[in-house]
Amino acid sequence: MFYYNSSALLEPNTQSSLLKAIDISKKFGGITFFDLNLPLPLWSSSKETKSLIKEAWEAADIIEVTKQELEFLSDIEPSEKFDTNDNDKSKFKHYSPDIIMKLWHGNLKVLFVTNGTSKIHYYTDKNHGWIRGTEDAPITPFTSDMSQSGDAIVAALMRMLSVNPHLVTDKVYLHKAVQYAIKCGVIDQWVLAREGGFLPKEREDPTKEEYEVRRSITEREYRTLPDAMHSENSPTGELLYVE
Repeated sequence: MFYYNSSALLEPNTQSSLLKAIDISKKFGGITFFDLNLPLPLWSSSKETKSLIKEAWEAADIIEVTKQELEFLSDIEPSEKFDTNDNDKSKFKHYSPDIIMKLWHGNLKVLFVTNGTSKIHYYTDKNHGWIRGTEDAPITPFTSDMSQSGDAIVAALMRMLSVNPHLVTDKVYLHKAVQYAIKCGVIDQWVLAREGGFLPKEREDPTKEEYEVRRSITEREYRTLPDAMHSENSPTGELLYVE
């Protein structure tokens, strides 16, 4: 499976190289996966962006876009704020195939519309649906950044669809692929939280220079287990971990 995103389309040299690579991949029977991932310069004009990505878009067998990218390309005014903490119902809207078909092309097998790990939508020429997952923020107290889970979701979808390319439009298999992708996204968010986690404020050393800038939470917030689960012999209130 050949993966690419729109960052390679910003410069003429990289754009021509990408299109040649796509052509070579297809000659050898490869499946192409376009992760739109619009960089900031391409958010100014929907018309200009669609013109720039046209060749790469129409060469893709599989496309993944975020809900915000779909709305941008479809000239839909988003009803919710561009904010991962905004959980307005419209954030989880499943758009009708009529909206998607305006962006469809003859080579496209499946288009995914992602919303972090909260909800992933899929569209084929005959079927469409969505799988509800879980939001990132509640399970990661130190970060609500969706970029980590987004990369994991794309990688998981690629893995599932490259293993069984003949099932790329099968509704049952797409459900399994999306469920797997959501799990991978959640796991990566957990890993990010573990790597970026800090001690509670009560255990921080105020003499350290980074004390004021380090992200931390209170001792009460840190404790996620009931008091009954705490070690009775621990004067510092350490959590009792049970495996």
